[in-house]
Amino acid sequence: MTVGRQGPKRSAATITRAMVRSACTLVFFFAFGAHASLPARPAGGLAPGLSEFTARSLQHDLSEDFATAERRIEVQQRAWQVVADRHYDPTLNGIDWQAVREKYRTAVIAAKSDAEMYVALKAMVRELKDSHTRIVTPRESADFRRFAVMASGISLSVIDDQLLVIEVDPDSPAARAGVRKGDAIIAIDEHRFDSAFLRRARDLPIGALDVVSSEAEPARQDEAARFTQLRAVRRALQRMPDALPRPQQLILQRGVDEQTAAQLSVTLMPEPLVRPPTVTASMSEAGVAVLKLNRFSSRNRDDVARALRQLADARALVLDLRGNGGGEFSQFIWLVRHFLPEPRTVMTQLSRRGEGQSARELRITPVDNPFLKPIAVLTDRRSGSASELTATTLLEQRDALIVGESTCGCVVAVRSEYVLPGAGGVRVSETGFRSAHGRRMEGEPLTPTIYAPPTLSDLRAGRDRALEIAEKALLDRLLLSTSLQ
Repeated sequence: MTVGRQGPKRSAATITRAMVRSACTLVFFFAFGAHASLPARPAGGLAPGLSEFTARSLQHDLSEDFATAERRIEVQQRAWQVVADRHYDPTLNGIDWQAVREKYRTAVIAAKSDAEMYVALKAMVRELKDSHTRIVTPRESADFRRFAVMASGISLSVIDDQLLVIEVDPDSPAARAGVRKGDAIIAIDEHRFDSAFLRRARDLPIGALDVVSSEAEPARQDEAARFTQLRAVRRALQRMPDALPRPQQLILQRGVDEQTAAQLSVTLMPEPLVRPPTVTASMSEAGVAVLKLNRFSSRNRDDVARALRQLADARALVLDLRGNGGGEFSQFIWLVRHFLPEPRTVMTQLSRRGEGQSARELRITPVDNPFLKPIAVLTDRRSGSASELTATTLLEQRDALIVGESTCGCVVAVRSEYVLPGAGGVRVSETGFRSAHGRRMEGEPLTPTIYAPPTLSDLRAGRDRALEIAEKALLDRLLLSTSLQ
């Protein structure tokens, strides 16, 4: 039987009882219960007792929850079953889900530490090629809730076969060490990322790049090549789950060209960087407003509402969603209401109904005084989830300009996080989306109407070319509409 085609036939309780009999023990049966249901906690927002969680660093040992092979098999079964029962696609993206479970059974049994156990579970779930369905460790689960990530504070991209710093978190180890936008990274610890490495990486097949996340390849050939190069970098830097942070030595190249560039070495110690939801608003001299959101969250809804009121008299609006990985679905609906001229069906939500799938249209009613002037949305490869829902809706419903780079192609929704023994969790995509124009968004990055990737000279000059292009395009639209009146 193939779950990918027909869905699981036996109940979780039946499968678990069979496992108990084959294992000739009842220890884990009573320890974990007779079925695969799991308690759930909110997918976002602070969870009681977890906001200051410090993960056990069991890199070489097994905790009590994973102490025996029988317990590890049971945890794998529970994680597997949650995905089988709750993923929005009854075909599980066409994957033979039972075969996937068996493929990773040996690694689960052989795990000698919690870290190895999580490596096996994460690899199992990655087989779905779903951007949001994942296994999270206890620390990762806690970090989701406090908007934190263990990092040194730099965002990277590949431009012209160079690994470049495209953003530096202002309050981070990288900023304190003097790392700048436009710095080229030649090496990190023992890994060299020079142009020779990146040229080789450009030709690697995607299947050879086993990395932690599942991201979709963009349609544009040049973007796809850079996407593959960056995955190769991430693969080289991969570490075990919840590994303790350690200093990283970076060799940077700074200068206009290789002949005049200077190399410098910096040592960065990753730390928990908390990035709460923020909003910034400004108005250009030409009367074009810029509204930038780093996350979709009801926590800063009042700030966004205040910014929208301040920008109401603008001639046009640029909504900057670069680097915005998404957030709350309800906040996407709330924001889009401010830009629709009348009630409209903007997309279809897909969810599980037994072994089938249900489809429900999402109709959004506008606010009393919506902003109906020209709109552009700035996107890049880090724009995902609610950002992509927003960009797609404004493109289809308002003919908004999409300027910058292709999005992530990560457009599904996680309702809850199902708690595994030991406080880790399963985050499963329980809602999928199809746009009003019939576009499947998960796995299909949104291609910009105006492609404007950053260049090395832009980064080093502090120039935001995508924003400049978006503003000019909006002013051109205003001029055209005036001439047609």
